[in-house]
Amino acid sequence: MSEENKPSFSEKLTNLAKTPKYRGAIFQIEADEKGLALVDCKEGSLKVYIMFDPEADQVLETRFFTYGGPVFTALADLFCSKIQMKKIDEIEKISVEELEQELRDTPETRAIPEDAPEISQMQKLISDIVASYPAKKALALATRETMEKIHYRTQTAEGRAEADKEWDSFSNEERIKRIEDCLHEKVRGLLQGDGGDVEIIELVEKNKLRIRYQGACAGCGSAMGGTLFYIEDQLRQNVYYNLTVEPEMPEYTNPFGEPGL
Repeated sequence: MSEENKPSFSEKLTNLAKTPKYRGAIFQIEADEKGLALVDCKEGSLKVYIMFDPEADQVLETRFFTYGGPVFTALADLFCSKIQMKKIDEIEKISVEELEQELRDTPETRAIPEDAPEISQMQKLISDIVASYPAKKALALATRETMEKIHYRTQTAEGRAEADKEWDSFSNEERIKRIEDCLHEKVRGLLQGDGGDVEIIELVEKNKLRIRYQGACAGCGSAMGGTLFYIEDQLRQNVYYNLTVEPEMPEYTNPFGEPGL
């Protein structure tokens, strides 16, 4: 694109795009651990993450990520800044035109060309955030209630005895089904997002789960560290407190093609 055909942006926009404060991501595991609601919406090349207190309907933390250019970066960073500690009904009233005006160097000169696609995409993103919040709030409150029950149940001798009795009453097929459901709901989405996956090999002695990593997870260093801890933690919280997870160790092959010890 020639210099004369390049879109013209304000100096404020250009400077903000160079040094954004809110670039990053917030993961569902963080929200679940804190009992908070995470709304993450994507439009075009921009994704915005907002952590809410579901009881107060109030923003606690914001982040965004984009592969796009300076317009999305500046708009998203300004948006994240403006909604700090705001209520969901206040977010609904924000318009992209107001954001654009704040990015102007002078009141009469637009910071972003009127026909820039990011304008309509950003407005739709704000609408999607507002529309998504009720379901995310309900999920967060339900998760918080479940976590409180699980925490109480597994922190007392009486609670653990009750959990043991319930687990013993299931067939092995029923236990695996509950484990599989938890992996599908809580784990697979995160692994598949990075090109990996996990499958169940078997459940032995009622509580020892053997798994096999697939895809990118099979060769990932964190598969024996953070990823394994996360899988085991989710299963203990949501299925049975006394589950342990043992990944299948990949067979080592030496440079000459012979299996190693």
